[in-house]
Parts: sequence; structure tokens; C-alpha cells
Amino acid sequence: GVEHTLRSRQGPPLPCVGPWLHRTGNILQSRAIMDSRVVRLAKLSVLAVTIATCRDATGPTMDEILANRALWSAQGLTDYSYHYQVTGFFISWEGQEIALDVRNGTVATAVFVATGQQVPGPPTEFPTIDALFDRAALAVGDHKLRRISFDPLLHYPVRMDLAGPPDASGSVFAAHLEHSP
Repeated sequence: GVEHTLRSRQGPPLPCVGPWLHRTGNILQSRAIMDSRVVRLAKLSVLAVTIATCRDATGPTMDEILANRALWSAQGLTDYSYHYQVTGFFISWEGQEIALDVRNGTVATAVFVATGQQVPGPPTEFPTIDALFDRAALAVGDHKLRRISFDPLLHYPVRMDLAGPPDASGSVFAAHLEHSP
């Protein structure tokens, strides 16, 4: 009966030791099982967090970019202004906010926000919002787009984090977009 059950679980009873040790052994064995379950749960929790983190680390998808581009394009904005800023790239105006004025889908003017001075060079070298979407799509295809955020109302990219070597990594920001009459 009971003694047989204790023996089959724990082996033969020890000499000079009463049956209370076997009961204590069962408690210790139960605690070990419980501890192993806690450890297993902890490992599964770490695995779940790792999987979630890996999903974020893979970056945005082309579908996400195309969906926001469709919402942006549906507005039909070809005349607008916005502030553009780039950090992390080796360019003369790195980190400076630039006000871009877009007319008929082409950048017409580029002015430093802090000084009001025109940015040297042709303004057409700066991106329209459509060009930012093009850049995002290329970066996704090359696995260089780490992160992208979109304006919740107008759906244009407000931040893109691009990976690459030190001279080709950084972030692109777009903000304060306004429709121009």
C-alpha cells in the first residue's frame, strides 16, 4: 500500500530513519518540481520577449510603407511646405532644420529655419514627401530601414532611421507639414 508507493517513488527506506523523512522528501521533490516550473516559466517569458523584440528588430514592412503612401497620395497634395532634418550623415547641413517649400510636386525653395538663409545648391536636391517614401521603399528592400514613423493625420514619414556604415547611417525627419495655397 502506502509503503510500497513510497518505495517506488523514492527507492527503499533508509535504515534508522522513520517514514517522516520520506514525506519530507516528497515535499522537497514537490518544491523541486515547482522550482523547475518557475524556471521554465521564466525561460518562456524571456523567449516571448526575445521573439517580440526580434519582430521589432526586423524593421518596418513594405506593406506598412505602401499603405501610408496610399493614404498620403489620396490627399492629392502637390503644394505644401515642411521642415526637413537629417542627422548622422556626413553632410554640410547635418542636424540643421531646413524649411522646404514644394510647388507642383517639386521642391522650390530650401531655407535654414534658424537663420532664414537659403541653403546652398539647388533646392530640387532636397526630397519631396513622395521622394521620402521612395527612399523608405529602397531602404526596406536593402534591409537598411530600421524604423519609420508616420504622421497620424497626413500619413507622411516623420522619422526614418537608416542603417549602414558610420558615414551612411542616420535619421531623416520631416515635420510641420502644411498645405500651401
